[in-house]
Amino acid sequence: MNTVKKSILALAVLSIPATSMALPSLREDCSFGSTVNTGGADVMFSQNCKTAYVAPPDLGTASLGGYVETQGISFCSNLDYAKSEFDSSQTRSKVWREKAFQLQLDGEPLVDAKIQSNVELTALKAQIDYWQYGVFKQSYEMALLEYTNRFSAYSGCLRGGAMSAQECLDARYATEDAYYEAKRIYDDYRSANNISLYKIDRLVAEIDGLEEQIFEIDERVMRYETYADNIEQRAKENYIELATMYGANTKIIYQLDYDAHVESIRRLNTNIPQLTSWRPMPLVAAEFVLNMSPAYASTGDSALNNITPIHSVTLPRQLISYKPKGFDNLYENYNGEEKSTEEGAYMNNINPNDVDALVYGSFGSSSASIATNLHGACKLKNDGVTESELAAKMDTYIQPSLRLQWLIEVPFGYEAKYKAHSIISRMTSNKSSGFLFWKKRKSSFHEWTKNTQDFEVNFINPPFSEYWDEDMKATVKEAIMRRIAFGVMDSVYPRITAAPLNDAEHQAWSDAAKQVGCSFGPWGCAIGWVVGTLDNRRNYSRFYSDKSRFYTERSNEITYIPKDKYLTFKAN
Repeated sequence: MNTVKKSILALAVLSIPATSMALPSLREDCSFGSTVNTGGADVMFSQNCKTAYVAPPDLGTASLGGYVETQGISFCSNLDYAKSEFDSSQTRSKVWREKAFQLQLDGEPLVDAKIQSNVELTALKAQIDYWQYGVFKQSYEMALLEYTNRFSAYSGCLRGGAMSAQECLDARYATEDAYYEAKRIYDDYRSANNISLYKIDRLVAEIDGLEEQIFEIDERVMRYETYADNIEQRAKENYIELATMYGANTKIIYQLDYDAHVESIRRLNTNIPQLTSWRPMPLVAAEFVLNMSPAYASTGDSALNNITPIHSVTLPRQLISYKPKGFDNLYENYNGEEKSTEEGAYMNNINPNDVDALVYGSFGSSSASIATNLHGACKLKNDGVTESELAAKMDTYIQPSLRLQWLIEVPFGYEAKYKAHSIISRMTSNKSSGFLFWKKRKSSFHEWTKNTQDFEVNFINPPFSEYWDEDMKATVKEAIMRRIAFGVMDSVYPRITAAPLNDAEHQAWSDAAKQVGCSFGPWGCAIGWVVGTLDNRRNYSRFYSDKSRFYTERSNEITYIPKDKYLTFKAN
């Protein structure tokens, strides 16, 4: 999988009046006397049906503002040599791995022989009730020890004075009788099972010898594997050190023409006077995702495929977007016990009067300075890609995309009651990858929330209006539940996000992301969470062990639902 560079994108924005701003709603029943011509765009309406909000276009344009190689490009030949050395190390390490594999094959007959000997040993022990032999042997050895020390014990008894001389003598005779009886029973058992006991001793010695041989083989296999790893690691580190050197500077200018897109939709609907305003979606967050095309991001070797060709991305200024405080602040117990030092949750702790401060405007154009390392720059140089060719087919080599997020306003509050333990229990671990995923797809998760007492959402003062029907409320409820579920998991593990790239692997990730509710994820598409660190396990245990605890989340007046859209750019 190719590593993806992400940065918060600097945006050229329009000024927004300081007056309170209306937001898009989920209304679909606005009546205008004629059908709204959306031109294929996603359009939403305000609660009073007077403002239309147009979603961003699917595609923007990108143009090359310059491509300058640095002095580091002179090390391309060194990088090629390092790659050949790495390839050679693969060959050398393969020799050691094949030796290790052959040793393992040679050891298989020994393992089989050990297994067979253990089977025979178990059968023999069962035939003669071998457990009794252990009891008889232990009794005999203990009696022998007392028998050996009988005279010293007798002398001590006489000196002690607690017993008479006759009593001390009787105790010595009892010790001797016990010894003779234990020896008789032990000898009788050995005599009756002499052949089987001999075979058992022989099998035990044989198994011990096999275990020593197997252990020696395992030790050699580990040494050979270590030799192979060390050979590869040295060559890999040398390649990575060169591959990540600063190689070239690229400036890319991105143009979305969002406002022009909105204006074009408005012109299609000049016959609808009820819509007094056409606006872009009220954006609250933007995330820039950049990668080189898979052909230029891949080394052709899986051991090096985690190297990204992007050295760094520099933006004119950093967008300060609203970010969730996180589920770690939501510790209010439903029975009144307060474990939180701060109120609030993701979008729902926003004061409606503060929404204007979060909404920053419309995306117009922006630029990014991209520094490629030698891993990326040398590929372009070796393939003879000129600056003019790069400019004309830039999207063939560099694949930028943008995630924009806006708010949808729901005119009533809610109270959610849920068990974090139950949410975590809906996850399943893929041990081979170290990831957690939903046990079932999006629809199944929603069905669970509708039929469990461990997760409830009740609306506060919903409007008595026909257009806020049950389907609308179900949509809002599902969004709230999914966001809370994401919040619980985000508090335990870091999230895996899916980048909308063109290669098959990332496309599969993106498809999987849609199944778990990409549209309402606080940070965009999520398909799982990375597991494994000690802190993660502590957070996990905190929720999972406290199975009876309910948590609450409340918004009194207005609920804000985040909505995301991913879009890409083509060469201009």
